Amino acid sequence: MSQTSRIERLTAEQIARGPEFVEEWTRIGLCTDPADRPRAEEAIGESYRCAGLLGPRTIVWCGSPFSQALARAIIVDRKRASVWDSVRASVRDSVRASVRDSVRASVRDGVRASVRDSVSASVRDSVSASVWDSVRASVRDSVSASVWDSVYGAHDAAWLCFYAYFREVCGMEAQTDKLRGLFALARSAGWALPYQNICWISERHNILNRDDRGRLHSLSGPACAYPDGWAIYAVHGVRVPADIIEHPESLTKDRILSEQNAEIRRVMIERVGNEAFLAMTDATPIHDDSRGKLYRIAIPGDEAMTLVQVVNSTPEPDGHNKLYTLRVPPTIQRASEAVAWTFGLAEKDYAPIHET
Repeated sequence: MSQTSRIERLTAEQIARGPEFVEEWTRIGLCTDPADRPRAEEAIGESYRCAGLLGPRTIVWCGSPFSQALARAIIVDRKRASVWDSVRASVRDSVRASVRDSVRASVRDGVRASVRDSVSASVRDSVSASVWDSVRASVRDSVSASVWDSVYGAHDAAWLCFYAYFREVCGMEAQTDKLRGLFALARSAGWALPYQNICWISERHNILNRDDRGRLHSLSGPACAYPDGWAIYAVHGVRVPADIIEHPESLTKDRILSEQNAEIRRVMIERVGNEAFLAMTDATPIHDDSRGKLYRIAIPGDEAMTLVQVVNSTPEPDGHNKLYTLRVPPTIQRASEAVAWTFGLAEKDYAPIHET
């Protein structure tokens, strides 16, 4: 029976196993366990052999992709090319060609598309779109060349899972055999920088915090960190300087208003709090009535920020009425309209029991 016929017969079974691969490879991509160093070193040797290359004489372990990049920048002449270009051409491209030739047009729109959409896309959304993108961008900001010369280990899960699926479910071992080393590396370590005589390998992240949408996120410390102390701070996927998370009390009006990145500025304001930000700025009163007070704050290079200040009519346990400062759309012109908006209502439909 031909490979294509086998795939056509097993289509329903293949699709049914999709969630199993999503779970496995997402776990691989997000793993925070210490690297399995013996297995990773074997995986590097196997990857070189699959590409027709001699393995490196020296393997150097690093605590993070960042220290790995620094070590490479210090030791290696920047003009020397990484052998990973050869490995990538020999391994990944030939494997893709083999799978493409085996999964012909008759099944491409069925099995192949379903695997890509349900398996690869799901792992990519969990790993690549959040963690890998942030790690890559953070390293690139300092040592860009190393990013492009790297193989990403566990962070290659999004594309490796596609071929693991065909290998394990469809029995396409011969077509995916050159990926043996990369499969093993993904399961055992972080990034690697392969050169002809030396290969650097990074530990995996040991701290990883994400929000409910899978984006890097932590308000109490690093969202992603490595054993050597290198860390990434992020709020709902927005990378920010460490002090915004560790010392929000240090943020000043000038620092916030001079920030050019609108997303980072928004995080700064959230960390300070609307009420404190209103107090530290030269806010312009727009309108006030029995339901609250409306203010507008000019933001250089961005739309104005509009806030409504309202006193909760229900007393706190100690007897005082808590003051709330809420952000509303900049088009709002009346305090009562702003308060109604916070309840998802039009001003004419908002009728509180108690006025402030």
